[in-house]
Amino acid sequence: MAIAKMSKLKLISFQDHKEAILKELQSLQSVELIDMSAEYAEVQAMSSGRREQLEIQSKTLEDKYNQYRDQLNFLIQYLPQPKLLQKLRTPKQALSLQELEEGVAAINQHEVLEKIEGSRKLLRENEQALGNLLEEEAFLSKWEKLNYVPFESHNLKHLTMLTGTVPQSDSDSFIRTIRDSGLFYIEEIFQTRDEYGISIVYDHTDENEARKNLDENHFSPLDYPFSQIPELELKRVAGDREKLLQENKAVKEQLKTMRNEEQALQLMIEDAYAELQRVRGQQLIVDERHLFVLEGWLEESKLADMRDILEQRLESADYAIIVDDVQEEEISRVPIVLKNSKFVAPFENITAMYSLPKYNEMDPTPFLMPFYLLFFGMMMADAGYGLLMFLATGAALKFFHMNKAMNKNILFFHLLSYPTIIWGLIYGSFFGLELPFMLLSTMDDVNTILLLSVVFGVVQILLGLGLKAYLLFRDKDVLGAISDGVGWIVIFVGLIVLIIASMVFPNAFLATIGQGIAIAGVIAILLATTLASKNKGLGFGLGLYNLYGITGYVGDIVSYTRLMALGVSGSSIALAFNMIIDFLPTPARFTVGILLFIVLHLINIGLSLLSAYVHGARLIFVEFFGKFYEGGGKALDPLRTSEEYIELKNNYNG
Repeated sequence: MAIAKMSKLKLISFQDHKEAILKELQSLQSVELIDMSAEYAEVQAMSSGRREQLEIQSKTLEDKYNQYRDQLNFLIQYLPQPKLLQKLRTPKQALSLQELEEGVAAINQHEVLEKIEGSRKLLRENEQALGNLLEEEAFLSKWEKLNYVPFESHNLKHLTMLTGTVPQSDSDSFIRTIRDSGLFYIEEIFQTRDEYGISIVYDHTDENEARKNLDENHFSPLDYPFSQIPELELKRVAGDREKLLQENKAVKEQLKTMRNEEQALQLMIEDAYAELQRVRGQQLIVDERHLFVLEGWLEESKLADMRDILEQRLESADYAIIVDDVQEEEISRVPIVLKNSKFVAPFENITAMYSLPKYNEMDPTPFLMPFYLLFFGMMMADAGYGLLMFLATGAALKFFHMNKAMNKNILFFHLLSYPTIIWGLIYGSFFGLELPFMLLSTMDDVNTILLLSVVFGVVQILLGLGLKAYLLFRDKDVLGAISDGVGWIVIFVGLIVLIIASMVFPNAFLATIGQGIAIAGVIAILLATTLASKNKGLGFGLGLYNLYGITGYVGDIVSYTRLMALGVSGSSIALAFNMIIDFLPTPARFTVGILLFIVLHLINIGLSLLSAYVHGARLIFVEFFGKFYEGGGKALDPLRTSEEYIELKNNYNG
């Protein structure tokens, strides 16, 4: 229930063992390699030639990885995909790194890629040919009435026959010119919005005048690239298109059978990614002619696993390993691994959304978890919605096989279903229907719910201040702990006693005690701030300014009223939806009404989930974390595999 203790290891071994060691560290998936040339300015990690070689190798592997992914993405378009439920219920294949490499070695990669690329190339060429045929068809369809091949008309002895187009804007004047001149015989072939297709015949003796008239009216001769008349060419186009479509259909049917190729590509992708990570890892270590040195971060609890790896693979004389504890100057560079119980771990996502803690901070996850559960349930607050979440997430956890991150998220919402049900029972709400029993009514007890929201907020703020005081005491900053933590806790306690003695159980003596406690807190803050400053006058001024922060605490407390507002609004919306259905005639309630009930409540569930998730996190981040938590840590980024298509198995603990 804390930040995992990390160790810094340094490993020295012979070049012959480098690849094997990197593979075993990758199998462990817990070692983050340190860039030694960046860590030690005086260290020359490797020769420029060796670095260039690794960069080329890395680029080659990256290209190979992208090529495999591209081919797989193409193939998936045509493979029949399993139904979503079937896909979720099918576990990934579990392979060790060695088994993965053996599986890839058994694949004829060239044949797999050639087979898929051949089909892809043929489809691409056919699609281009179909596009060309479409253009030809559009052209020929316009000239379909043309009953001769234009270039053959040039062979007439005494007449000139031309085929072409005139812009639609000039067609009227062109027709008038023809009618007035008596030089031409014209036959209309087609008309469109933009142009006018015609066939013109005139005598050879009128060539000059005819050409002049044609040029003046922007006549464009037809460039006809076909050997047959348009009608016959259209039949040829239709036949060619049908042939290409049948060929495409056959190729796609063949692609549908390439399930083995899909699995082969998945293994190739996993293997290429793993190899790429190892090559990138080599760029971080120090390379000598016969030896290499690597440094990395590893959880202390997994040191035994790593030692077992080395003992199994190498003789003791073949390597040296040095393990150091984290030094003070390394705090900011130590990667973070959070270690919490199964039921607290899902809430690490909330912490990570804000920022992981630094190595010398505390993990706030165990402290935020109960409040997030409480707040989420109070804002969602419907037993029916909670039951639906419980059943859906419970079924997913039991019957579906998901990756670790998704499984963690599903468990997160499964845990949130419990407080949702509890608060739904407290409010007596089940899909907006009023239960026969309730502790609080969202209609009649709004003020009580508002008071509870404020009480929960004050408790969380006090915990945040208490954690702040603890951290400062831990760091031997006693005056800081008093001014930033203990003093404010005392003020809050005094004010709480004063409010209770004045408004809940009137008692003048108790009210006086509350006033005294609050004043003691004020004095403690002023004294601690003054004593902590070298300039006592300035310190006293800072203390007064610190006390001005009471306005911020008032704003924080008001923020918790959203717990009441969102809970009541969600319940009211659900109730309004049910009233709409009640207005329907009796027959409609059990037909359209059922469908309407499902749709409307699904909408309300979605809105309530989003609101509770976002505003619950906001209360944690601003009102709680703002009191004691800084963050700024970075997650461990180990040498690992992608595990996108397989689940990596090993024989190590942890």
